[in-house]
Amino acid sequence: MMYKIIFLLLIILSFSFSYSQSHSAAGIKFNSQNVQLPEKTSVLLNEGNPIELNNPFSISFDISFWNWKRYGPILRIEDSRGDDISLVYTQFKNVDTSFIELIEPIYKNIIKLGIPKKNLLRNKYFNIKIEFNGNKIKLFYNDQLKDSLNYKARKKDEYKFAFGIKDFNNPADHDVPAIIIKNIKIVEKNLIKYLWKLDPSKENPLVDEINNSKIKALNPVWIYNEHQKWKPIASYKKLDSITGFLGAAFDSINSRIFIDCGDKLVIYDLVTASDSVINYKTTSPGWNSDLFYDHSRQFLYSFFIAMGKVSVYDIKNNDWVIKDTTKNSAGHYYGSSKFTFPNDNDIYLLGGYGWYRTKNDLFKYDFNRMEWVKVNLKRNEMTPRSGFSLSKGFREGEFLIFGGTGNETGEQEKGFKVYNDILLLNMNDSTIKKLNLTTKENISFYNLYNYNFLDKTDSVLYFLTLIEEKAGSYFSLKKLDLKSGNIYPFENNFGKTDKIKWKNAFLYYSKNTDEFISILFSPTTIELYSINYPPISESEKSYFEKSGSKQQNILPTIVFLLIGISSVLFFYVFRKKNKLKISRADDVIQNNVTDNYYAKTISKNSIKLFGGFWIYDKEGNEISINLSPMLKEIFLLILLKSYTNNRSGITSEEFSSIIWPDSSPESIKTSRGVAINKIRKVLANTEGITLDYLNKLWFIKFNHGAYCDYVEYLKYYSSFKSGKNSVMMLIDNILNTLKEGEFLKGVSYHWLDPISTAVNNEIIALLKSFLEIEEVKIQKDLIIRICDVILKFDCVDEDAVKLKIKTLTKMGKVHIAKSTFRLFIADYKKLFDENFPLSFEEFISE
Repeated sequence: MMYKIIFLLLIILSFSFSYSQSHSAAGIKFNSQNVQLPEKTSVLLNEGNPIELNNPFSISFDISFWNWKRYGPILRIEDSRGDDISLVYTQFKNVDTSFIELIEPIYKNIIKLGIPKKNLLRNKYFNIKIEFNGNKIKLFYNDQLKDSLNYKARKKDEYKFAFGIKDFNNPADHDVPAIIIKNIKIVEKNLIKYLWKLDPSKENPLVDEINNSKIKALNPVWIYNEHQKWKPIASYKKLDSITGFLGAAFDSINSRIFIDCGDKLVIYDLVTASDSVINYKTTSPGWNSDLFYDHSRQFLYSFFIAMGKVSVYDIKNNDWVIKDTTKNSAGHYYGSSKFTFPNDNDIYLLGGYGWYRTKNDLFKYDFNRMEWVKVNLKRNEMTPRSGFSLSKGFREGEFLIFGGTGNETGEQEKGFKVYNDILLLNMNDSTIKKLNLTTKENISFYNLYNYNFLDKTDSVLYFLTLIEEKAGSYFSLKKLDLKSGNIYPFENNFGKTDKIKWKNAFLYYSKNTDEFISILFSPTTIELYSINYPPISESEKSYFEKSGSKQQNILPTIVFLLIGISSVLFFYVFRKKNKLKISRADDVIQNNVTDNYYAKTISKNSIKLFGGFWIYDKEGNEISINLSPMLKEIFLLILLKSYTNNRSGITSEEFSSIIWPDSSPESIKTSRGVAINKIRKVLANTEGITLDYLNKLWFIKFNHGAYCDYVEYLKYYSSFKSGKNSVMMLIDNILNTLKEGEFLKGVSYHWLDPISTAVNNEIIALLKSFLEIEEVKIQKDLIIRICDVILKFDCVDEDAVKLKIKTLTKMGKVHIAKSTFRLFIADYKKLFDENFPLSFEEFISE
């Protein structure tokens, strides 16, 4: 028992001292046609020496393309006979598709793996595996077998592995694709034999983690450098005759940036790193403006930054239409934050400063009345302020507000202070509430910019600031840890000037290219910068410094003692007991630490509604992002009306009255046709999921193994109520289906909320009914599992918490029971803003 405790402690300690985001910054970037031959990159496994391997074996790695236009061999595998099995990237055989080709050396037979060029996004990785199995070579893409070739590999042989340039002395060996490689793994007979993660946060990133085999890397470019510093990617001149800034807008779906330059519109495509220009028919009507992009209409909305003049630009027709509210043009709301919700054409403005006062009002622009209309908030705990940053929150319809300047009354003569608090704007219930997530430190004055970015996984908030000094000014990115309240700086100062000038800036996160984009405005110039996500802060930078032995010094002497003790126990005591068990244990440990890292858990051809809303296509890509907010609402409306309450679909009239209640019949017919076509276009990337029309009903249909967790739940629920099938098997299936939690979590529409509430209440009642079954009552692990799923739907369900705690206590797991209680009272406090009235002992004694 002692060796298990020590071994687990070692694992915990090893992870405790690792950099939490190092995997994102791992990898070697290959110099390609961007440099001369002597500077191109070569990576030779085992320092270029042969590796002896038994058949079957495989080599796999994660790969990304930083430029898909560059041809060349990715990997060459040379056997003892001198024959090369080659994996080659070719981009010139098809306009829209690139190929990764596996070529065997004897008959030159080829496996062609076609990948659409639009999917070869920088910073987006996929996994390639080449498997030698018997007399076959197999090629896998993201763990899916694509094809195989006949090839007589020896039962045991020696192989050399070379990525990029294999031999600099060979003049024919000069092509290198523009790739990034990481997580190289060689598996022999289902056991990991070599693993090079290429993680620069490790003491020696070129040494594998299993056998200490080294990589010989020539001209490597470590990708982590692109997580440390901003790089300029484009620059444009603004029309000099227009005063002030004209704004920029971000198309998050297609990763495009729209920049109003006064005489033209620049559209910069982050995926292709190229731009296109539309010359206006007439000069832009904007001045000191913000810009928003409407995905569904392909409109740009330009409006005065302090409330007032609003103009609409139709990209298709290259036409500006002015909607002017001159009565608000006096500038009462400088430094306000703007956002859209739930649709791109629903524009809101919050807070701001003007005429010696700060504000905490919320406004929405009414395009019919052509004016800003105040939105009444049921609760508003935000003190009047301006110059704060705003981002989307953890759930749909929630926004996080950070910082700003102002005071309790908003009156400037009483003196403004710098805020370092966090507030939650909830558009679902029209409230602004102060959160208990204040920073530990009193921050100095920051010129904050709309927008910030919330990393939901790590609970950190990134925000952009302008730092002004006597020598000039520069922009700086900072990170606020919402759990600790600490603010971390980055070595990312950019946009420096030798004079203090009035500037404006925007911060965006591009999901498709996994990077931050910053757009800086000076009076005459617009500059674009990028940095890979996640950026590496000053406090994290030391993990990537290879000079000295900082990482070694972190671990106390006791860890080394534990290593020695555990090694003795593991290799002698445990191994003597059962060699076969050791083999299996090694396999389990390796798979937990390494294989899970590569595991792809995405379902294909499926729709998931529990825990949120996702659609996965035939390749396993999440594609709901390709639906605009309105299209998502239409899709969900049709889907739920196809299955909820024994419905089989929805009529055109019914769904039109919900989506377009105030539009004319002609307008509705056109909008409905466009929406249906767009949804069908997105679903075309799936197999077995269709939007059909039959008997005057629209409905979503699932065929050929396509899956929807909610539809599956309805089937299991019906079977359980009818009592036709095995109860225990049904319970297991239902629990697996519901394990992600709340139905359509974070999604809210006026017609959906009653349905979601009914579904969630029905599920909680069903789960509680399981607990009354005699066969369940005797299975403690199953009771805890059921309680855990109930708490996924209602984290403060006292019945479920109490039963779970009592069951854990009976099992002797008092420590876990108390941890469960602490988590419960924390959720209770967060939800009800008051302390739970009972102690642990009082709670379980009731």
